[in-house]
Amino acid sequence: METASIAAQLPFSSVNVPSSQADHSCRSEPREGEPDAGSDGEEEEPVELLQEGFLTSKLGRRDPWQAVTASILVLLFFRYRFAMLFPMLIGLFAFTCNANRELVSLLCRLGWSVGYTTTLANLHVLAADSELRLKLLGAFTDALGPQFLFLFDNVNKMQRAWQHTLGHKDELKSGTAATVIELEDVPPGALLSEPFAQKIADKARSKLTVKQLSDDIDWPHVRGVGAATILRIWLKYVPSLSPHRAAVEELFAVKHSKHRLRLQKSKIHTLRATNIDESTTVGAASVLRNLLAQLFIAPASLINWMIMLCGDQLTIDRIRKIIRYTFKCDTPHEQHKWALPIIQLWHMKWAWQKAIFRLHWHPDLAKGTFGLHHDIVLIEREKFNHEKCDFYPAHHILEDRFESLVLDALRLLCEQHTDLVTPSNIMLLDALPMYFASDGPLSSCTFEQLHEFAVTVYDRYMCAAAADDASGHLTQRSSIYGEPWSGEVVPEETKSATPAPIRLAKKKKRSRTTAAAQPARNFSNGDQALVTLCNFMRVTLWYMELCASIAEGDIGRSFEIIKLLRFSFWGAGSTNYGNELLELACNFLYEFSDDLKTAVLNNYLANPSGRIGHWLELDLLQEHFNFWIKRLFNAKSHDFDGQHLSEAVGLNIAGISKLRETFPGLFGLKRNGQRHTDASTVHDINQLGNHFRKNHVLEYEGGRNQPYVVPNEWGLGYAKLLNGQLKTFLDRTTGGQSVSADEPEPVLSAEPGFPAAPVTVSEGILDVGEFITGG
Repeated sequence: METASIAAQLPFSSVNVPSSQADHSCRSEPREGEPDAGSDGEEEEPVELLQEGFLTSKLGRRDPWQAVTASILVLLFFRYRFAMLFPMLIGLFAFTCNANRELVSLLCRLGWSVGYTTTLANLHVLAADSELRLKLLGAFTDALGPQFLFLFDNVNKMQRAWQHTLGHKDELKSGTAATVIELEDVPPGALLSEPFAQKIADKARSKLTVKQLSDDIDWPHVRGVGAATILRIWLKYVPSLSPHRAAVEELFAVKHSKHRLRLQKSKIHTLRATNIDESTTVGAASVLRNLLAQLFIAPASLINWMIMLCGDQLTIDRIRKIIRYTFKCDTPHEQHKWALPIIQLWHMKWAWQKAIFRLHWHPDLAKGTFGLHHDIVLIEREKFNHEKCDFYPAHHILEDRFESLVLDALRLLCEQHTDLVTPSNIMLLDALPMYFASDGPLSSCTFEQLHEFAVTVYDRYMCAAAADDASGHLTQRSSIYGEPWSGEVVPEETKSATPAPIRLAKKKKRSRTTAAAQPARNFSNGDQALVTLCNFMRVTLWYMELCASIAEGDIGRSFEIIKLLRFSFWGAGSTNYGNELLELACNFLYEFSDDLKTAVLNNYLANPSGRIGHWLELDLLQEHFNFWIKRLFNAKSHDFDGQHLSEAVGLNIAGISKLRETFPGLFGLKRNGQRHTDASTVHDINQLGNHFRKNHVLEYEGGRNQPYVVPNEWGLGYAKLLNGQLKTFLDRTTGGQSVSADEPEPVLSAEPGFPAAPVTVSEGILDVGEFITGG
């Protein structure tokens, strides 16, 4: 559905009009004392009229040339019924907005739109074109191998009954939505099935050891990107450091780059939705047959090839079960040797986010108890549900607290290097620029010195050795930490000093191995508050780097964090993802050929817009398409197998999403609903900074006790794998059993707050406000 190219042919703007005429001769001046008729008595902000290749207009009011052009197109439609391009686009746009049928009928009567029936007919025509492209995509599979990957997920929609009667009640409709993404930069022969099948048959993974997993981690790289991430935060909040931005970004783009994907716009094709429930093994097998049928791929075409099948943990688990259950069938097609399951990263990232909250959440809010829960209450976000852990609120909490800690660490460094302490009544974000101002004591600070500051902060707070040092088992290194602080903590007034009431609830099924904040005796006379803080900053740094590396399209950097999570998921009690990452390690260390590794890595992420910093995970892309399918699920008689949803909607989702995003911009309108408003976090950071400074949270104080201590989950995971979990995993998977001992829990995308926007990066700053472009 090529809406952008169609819309580009319409002369909607003042592009074809001299600027002097557009600015002066085509406006009627208001009479004295009367509001401007073009602005409805309100002052509108200047907007960009046309984007991505069109001229920019800064008109702050209605453009009469647009109105005249649109009116002429409407009159042409009255004169000649096949001059319907403009009304057709209006009808399609109204469909994407779920516009009321009566409104569409009114626009149709006035000639501004085609009727609803005509719009549906146009969608079916566009669907036929999309289906033809899919056939062409599958036509060369036998000769050239698959030039695409499959991505699919379950989609759910609740149908509410107007009146509940026997046999007539609310019903949850379940189906499957799927997408095809064309592969890029695949070495010839990378997807041949025989080398991979031979490695599986030889049980090559049985040689894997814990030491090999540990040695696979590039610790100097982790330290380097940690320091670079710290620098990005300082530049974000200290304007006088902005001249160093190019040097900081070069650290990510050159020095610490691992496997940066070639910038390109991904070629994405959505498939027909079906009523098949892919959450069962039988349903997943039916989905695979349906996907091949939609691309008209004959079974004989897949004798020698593999197709990447991508999805969340539940989807991948079902595919693996299909491969196990059909192992003794007659043909490679029936044995599903062509299926190469690849677990995706967004749900994994969300699982790590949940693990951080599970590790660091402590219910006690008594005076003198510091930690994540205390700081959430301090910035008045106490309504956050740490068990449900909605992605957006959780992301902002982790980001804001982490940035506040990094900024306060900079304050301490500045005070130590200048012997100048700013007054306590000056807020953190006001104090830091004073050090680096043109007349400040650090005005001549070079990038090399600033980088040394960042490395020092990493060594103080973001590595496992920092938590060990804070525990008191080792002597504090003054070269890194400076002089320890000793003194009396000023009591902090807080309205949440009393513990939260305990509510009784139904017990939920939990993983057999859980990890959380635990009480601990301070035998070594260390600083328990600082121990917990160091462990928080370390795991949150890994989370932030995972977000940034994905958005920047450096899948190699992402995998360096995944190598760490192989241990940390086990230590945090997330055993399902711990098993999944062990499976991924077996694939990359023993079973994938070099060409297959390259093919998988080059296609692990998608970039629907083709813009820098806008790469995203494939499973999040599918969730976005699911969102649109459910939004257009607008009749009680529809189901996912029906012609309306499967054809008119399912095959056109990418185009519908793109049209909804770009069409208002043709008329100079802001893209309302396409971005979340960026709320200022200055007050939150200052509030946290004041607390950190007042209570010396980032300074070592021997003997400071807390009612809980968060353990080093990486070390716990290492010990678990060493004590038999790795051997258990290898015995289970080489013996033809499931990767995970526990059944994966389905994630319902119908849950409120489920995100449809990815993390993006612009000039080194993370953002989660922008809606996904459909392609």
